[in-house]
Amino acid sequence: MSEPPPAPFTALYLAAGLSSRFGFRVKCLQEVGRSGETLLELSVRQLLPHGVGDLVLVVSNGTYDAIHAVVGDVFLGLPVSYVFQVTPEYRKKPLGTVHALLAAEEVLSRPFLVLNGDTLYGEAALAPVCAHLTRQSGRGGDGGAGTGSDQGGVSGEGAAEACMPGYPLKDVLPRAGQVNRAIIEVGDGGQLDAIVEQYNIAMADVESGKYSGQELTSMNIFAFPLPVVAFARRKFKAWLAANATEEVAEYILSTMLNDLRGETGIGTRVVPVGSAVPLELTNPDDLAYVKNNLQLVGL
Repeated sequence: MSEPPPAPFTALYLAAGLSSRFGFRVKCLQEVGRSGETLLELSVRQLLPHGVGDLVLVVSNGTYDAIHAVVGDVFLGLPVSYVFQVTPEYRKKPLGTVHALLAAEEVLSRPFLVLNGDTLYGEAALAPVCAHLTRQSGRGGDGGAGTGSDQGGVSGEGAAEACMPGYPLKDVLPRAGQVNRAIIEVGDGGQLDAIVEQYNIAMADVESGKYSGQELTSMNIFAFPLPVVAFARRKFKAWLAANATEEVAEYILSTMLNDLRGETGIGTRVVPVGSAVPLELTNPDDLAYVKNNLQLVGL
């Protein structure tokens, strides 16, 4: 008897930003494949065998037209929804990745995978988190609880659980320049104990001994059960009230995860990915590197 198909999940791509460092181009539309495929196409193709059921693209007024012209309303056989992350006029920067997730609140109806639109994660990361989402979806499509409560809580048998891959820091630092990375502390049973954003890390910090390089870090890919949306709504509302006049600070998913288990009982399982290396478009020089190293993500 053949295995049943994986229970479907939603892939939520963050694609609202126009990077000044990348010449204000839409990074997910850069042609990095051997046959001219866009980064987004390669990313979605790697999800197809794992049961992705639909795509939600978080866009902005600056990225929607270009992305919709290429992706349309059905992409590689998957229905596509577009939601807008709108930055208030008083802000110098967007409000962060939690705000981006909440832009999709009305269209999310089952467990979902959050991914950066400028990154190829590869099979080593996608396989375990997609398998996790399949198990969550198999509980009835809501990951174990609904989203009606602003507490976002869940209890009882079949409780919901988030999941994320953890990458060794030394493997996800750029060849030149600095980046921000969220350092992960893992406790018993592979559960996330803490995750703290570190700013302006360079390979020189590993070489100098400031970091060992073996610390696990997030690359902004998260598998979430549906109850996380209500929790994110509540946490973002409180953050925004406390930062009402702030122009640049952001509330990000890694920061939110620190409170998830303690306030809701929803744990986050960290899946080590060994020496797997994602491919990320941050600077213009990365374009050639990604094109020439697709084998690192199984392409």
